[in-house]
Amino acid sequence: MTVANATPAQDDLSNVSIDAPIVASHNKYLEDQTVSIRARTIPWEGYQRASLITEDELAQIRQFEKSPSAALSEAGDKYSDLFLTLLQKLVRADTIQNILVLIDDVLSEKPERVQLFFRLAQQKNDPTLPYGPFFKLLKKDDEYIQLKSAKIATYLLLHAPSNETTDISELLTWLTTQMQNANVNIVDIAVQLLQSILSIPEYRLPFYQTHQGVQNMVDILKKGSPSAQMQYQVIYNLWLLTLIKDIAADLQRKYDVVPLLIDIVKAAIKEKVSRVVIATFKNLMSEAPQENMAALIGNKLLNVCENLSGRKWSDEDILEDLAYLKEELTRNVANLSTWDEYETEVRSGKLEWSPPHLSEQFWKQNANKLTERDFELLRLVSRIVATSQSPVVLAVAAHDIGQFVKYATNGKKALEEIGAKTQVMQLMTHADGDVRYQALMAVQKMMTHAYNA
Repeated sequence: MTVANATPAQDDLSNVSIDAPIVASHNKYLEDQTVSIRARTIPWEGYQRASLITEDELAQIRQFEKSPSAALSEAGDKYSDLFLTLLQKLVRADTIQNILVLIDDVLSEKPERVQLFFRLAQQKNDPTLPYGPFFKLLKKDDEYIQLKSAKIATYLLLHAPSNETTDISELLTWLTTQMQNANVNIVDIAVQLLQSILSIPEYRLPFYQTHQGVQNMVDILKKGSPSAQMQYQVIYNLWLLTLIKDIAADLQRKYDVVPLLIDIVKAAIKEKVSRVVIATFKNLMSEAPQENMAALIGNKLLNVCENLSGRKWSDEDILEDLAYLKEELTRNVANLSTWDEYETEVRSGKLEWSPPHLSEQFWKQNANKLTERDFELLRLVSRIVATSQSPVVLAVAAHDIGQFVKYATNGKKALEEIGAKTQVMQLMTHADGDVRYQALMAVQKMMTHAYNA
């Protein structure tokens, strides 16, 4: 595994069974539409008679149709200019579709032709080129035009001159939106294109800062039953993001990905899904241990790693990553004090009836610590009460609220200040008997210890 500023090639998980960066080049949904569009005839003469294109442009087009390779070899710069000019001056959707297919064919046949478009940008000294025309088409009310424009723009990004970056916020916003599309084929294309873009380290932070970008990826993993391939692609993107230290330090806090990824790896059938999840955990551990250790320990990743180590894997990197995780987790677990153990559990959101919760001595000594840093831990317990679906977790959280009120200075007032009192009272009607009981006990303590308010 490599550092955040590595080149795309160096960022590969390994040389075994890993998909290289792609540009949605094998998506049947897009290919089938392309075959149909390529078969159409464009009425270029009619456009010339309507003064939509010039006589010179028509002559260029006809020359290109006779022998595309010869035309590009003789006057490649001239044709790249022609293609982009036509994209910007013509408005009919079917014609724009054909031009995009033409450009994609030109680039796919010989990747080095991408330099024609970058040379054109230099010659014209136009900062909007070569991406601008394609970004503009992302707003066109035509699904195919959007998809093909996004694919071409991504291809240009992947083959841009070294050390050259551009503002791709329009493309990242479009990709983010498409990840919510009801059409699973479009979601697949968006995730693939994003995988290609994130192979370029300089674009990882801009995507992470894109509104709803990561959230929409996480939602793909949470909603419905994504295929193993979709799981792999989305988590691969998360892995790429966590190669950036600042992202690795923030991802769990903001999106709570650790328990989600643990559930996925425990149920995964495909080895490559397990592999990329484990590699992501390794990034979280190695790049930002202080920020992620509590969640990794609290969600029982050590137990998961022990179980996974007993399987047979064809990829030795998995065993190496598991060994690293087990060593780091074991060392940190051994160093936990009783308070550290409790804090780790709260931060993970996975509360259980472990010794700290049940010890009166623990609460006498530590209840006031929940109010430190503007009630940070108390707010986390309150959030668990408000959001958890697990009866065990809710019962433990309600119990902890009661113990906090009993032993903390001004405990009831603190609960009211953060809104936790109402949340606990709502649990008194919960379907689970133990949750109701613990909530009742907590409310009774609020009444009994009201003098602390």
